[in-house]
Amino acid sequence: MALCLGDGSTMIEITRFTELDTEIKSALKGFIKNEFGHIPIVKQTEWASPDWTVIYFVGNQIATFYNIIEREISIDGKESKVAGINNVITPKEFRGNGYASKLLSETENLIFEKLKSEFGVLLCADSLIPFYEKLGWYKIDCPVYFKQSVGERLWGANTMLLTKGKKVTPTLVKLNGLPW
Repeated sequence: MALCLGDGSTMIEITRFTELDTEIKSALKGFIKNEFGHIPIVKQTEWASPDWTVIYFVGNQIATFYNIIEREISIDGKESKVAGINNVITPKEFRGNGYASKLLSETENLIFEKLKSEFGVLLCADSLIPFYEKLGWYKIDCPVYFKQSVGERLWGANTMLLTKGKKVTPTLVKLNGLPW
């Protein structure tokens, strides 16, 4: 079931990925392919399917969105419930308006209160670190392992965390499944 927040001209819709309208799902897949489809690590990796999709609409147009994968991961040997954030994308015609920042800030409560996650986790490129740091995320410098059909692999890019309280500095993270 969808949860909608908004004022009429803009709206945030939080929907289970499996319940997304076919047309919306197709549009999101197109945005993802255009944004990340050419990147080698993306093409060479098997990815987890989202549990939730969070969309910021301006009128009836998708101005920005992201997905959430709910998972228990291992941080220094301790299981922790996390919200894995992926595919934060703002279509080109909506960039520069702060929509992604607004969406991530306004839905941070979703991660910690509604989903009861201990952490937000995202995997990202070097160029995106400053953007996420402005929103309270921080980079961790430790090995991060994920599963693939060929076995366990070491993540070769950045991993960032969002915490509600004190920052943690793990020495080992295992995603316990496909990356997001």
